[in-house]
Amino acid sequence: MLAAATTLVAWATTELAQGARSAVSGLTEYLRHRFRNEQAAQQTVEVALRHPTTDTVQRLGALLEQETLGDPAFGAEFLERFRKVQAIVAANQGDVTNIVSGDVSGSVVQARDVHGGISLGGHSDA
Repeated sequence: MLAAATTLVAWATTELAQGARSAVSGLTEYLRHRFRNEQAAQQTVEVALRHPTTDTVQRLGALLEQETLGDPAFGAEFLERFRKVQAIVAANQGDVTNIVSGDVSGSVVQARDVHGGISLGGHSDA
């Protein structure tokens, strides 16, 4: 469960393609719903997702493990959902999200697959 918690937090805090982002949101909402009546558990989930550190992620993993021990059906359901999200994220790994921010001057190229050359301004002596 620690590996799943670590991966989930990484997904939640990384820029993902829309399809993957929606799948991750669905999984985090599943956890929020599961722990909606348990303030300490809900806080563990929220802190790990919003302020991920080694400690907060380990607490989330421990919470998921503890919940699984008390309710094996939860563990099975969570892992099934996790695997589905994992497949969606993997399928969307080829998507490109380009962001240019800050003070940028000069030419910027954002590309995924380039077949052939790229020319930026200037003149060719050929």
